[in-house]
Amino acid sequence: MPCSFALHPSSYGVSSGSISSYNHVNRQLDSSLIFSRLSGAAGVEEKENKNLIDMTPLAFKLRREERRRKLFRNSSLRKDEKDDKPIEKTQTVVKDKLGNDVYIRGEKAPDKSARELDQWMKKMKCNVSTGMKLEQFKDIKVGVYQSEVIYGSPSHEPYPDMTKENFTFKGGRDRERKFHGRGTVEFEDDGSTMSGMWEHGLRHGGFKIETSRNGVCFIESEYRDNKMNGKTTIKFMDDSWLEGFSKDGVLHGFSRHFDVKNRLMFIGMYRNGRPFGTCWKIIRGGGCVVGKVDEDGKLSGTNLAYLYPDFKSALIGTFKDGVMVFAQAAQLTGYATDNSCIKIPQFTEPDGRLYQRELSTHEFVTTSPTLADPYETVMVEVKQSKVEGANDGIFARKNTGKNVILAFYNGIKLIPNTSENISWDEDSYKIFDPSRTPHGTIDIMEKYRDIKNYCATLAHKTNHSFVPNCEFLVFDHPRWGVIPCIASIHTIAAGEEIFVRYGYDLDYCPDWYLDAWERGAYTVPDSMKSEYGTNPAWADSTNDDKANQLPDEE
Repeated sequence: MPCSFALHPSSYGVSSGSISSYNHVNRQLDSSLIFSRLSGAAGVEEKENKNLIDMTPLAFKLRREERRRKLFRNSSLRKDEKDDKPIEKTQTVVKDKLGNDVYIRGEKAPDKSARELDQWMKKMKCNVSTGMKLEQFKDIKVGVYQSEVIYGSPSHEPYPDMTKENFTFKGGRDRERKFHGRGTVEFEDDGSTMSGMWEHGLRHGGFKIETSRNGVCFIESEYRDNKMNGKTTIKFMDDSWLEGFSKDGVLHGFSRHFDVKNRLMFIGMYRNGRPFGTCWKIIRGGGCVVGKVDEDGKLSGTNLAYLYPDFKSALIGTFKDGVMVFAQAAQLTGYATDNSCIKIPQFTEPDGRLYQRELSTHEFVTTSPTLADPYETVMVEVKQSKVEGANDGIFARKNTGKNVILAFYNGIKLIPNTSENISWDEDSYKIFDPSRTPHGTIDIMEKYRDIKNYCATLAHKTNHSFVPNCEFLVFDHPRWGVIPCIASIHTIAAGEEIFVRYGYDLDYCPDWYLDAWERGAYTVPDSMKSEYGTNPAWADSTNDDKANQLPDEE
């Protein structure tokens, strides 16, 4: 039968007076702890208030601005991943284990081909630094090219004849005192080393070579009969490197080149030590040049293509060593696969006006100011801005995800260190020139500020917001060279206006810029209003309230 009972102090042999004394002491200790915590907190608050008093108005505004940016970024990250991409009606997407789209219902053939080329390129970028090797993809078969190597073909082998070298050897030997088993060679002339498996005096197995010959600093390769045969990794003196396949000491098969930061630069097949067939040149901060190389292994000649980042828009024509000379616009229709690993894009017949390489100077921009870029034409358009008091703005033509190039910014290059007393309106189109860092400047000439007179690039029509959906990056353009561009940092719906943050200093900026910041009255992009612009908690709070919701950045 359940029962309840109470324990009395006497049950433990302690009197009631002792308990009262103990509780009194305990309360004193608790009170002292509470008061010490309160005084400590007051000290911290007093220190923070003193820091606020010591801050200049500009420093305080900049701190507020950084808080607001962090708060918006954190609130954006809390959104469900399903809201991350614009969803079209009746669209069904099937993904593989790696998150790649393998099927999209209603997708057109060119769109499917472009998506598959994009996924192929992403796989090609995988290397040791990314944590995933190319061999892990079962749909890509790479290896040695199945043909004989021509004698005398160029080779990266630093030590073709060991009998002509002075060195010391440490390792195993056979009965005839020939190198056998694992061993290491140290060369006396420059301290280079070679370690790997030997078989009766010949290199036969995996080898690692550290050297300074032939512009090479490191080689890791499979050897057979004293020659590189199999997968080969070569690192050059400038820290760029390649991964390919060798035969009889010569690169002879699939190969990829990477720069010092492990970014992909080249994809193609080698034959007799030189690139051959269809090869890809990946342009840093740009698209790709693809086509058949010439007899010297260079992307020079006619019928070569520059493929934009969407893998659909292209310029086809004459190139010299991977640089466009002149070309016409075309569109992707499909692709073929060569040697089970190299994609060969197929295009419509190029037509239309002729594009040519035109690098702007202090006096020259272009001979064709109204020749629109074929990629920009697909991505954006210029219309009347929705911003109060603004004129033109640029708008997305299609649903766009994050990290997508949208528009380009080309103009006249200003002469450095020229001081002029001009108004903010006259100065409003100046932007950094990435081809002349750190002091280069690009400007849009007054006669080209009207879209009727200049539409060769459109990024200069982008309006400002403190909550932008895009940002400025650098792009290596086939027509203009290295110029600024605009890329999305948030999903953007078709018909939505595009904004960037102009980035003026608050102590030196146009009046409208400072006024917009102080009043908190600035445009929020349509796709971000559900997270930021129309949220009652944000709408009813002041700029200061929004900024003070985050602590100081340490």
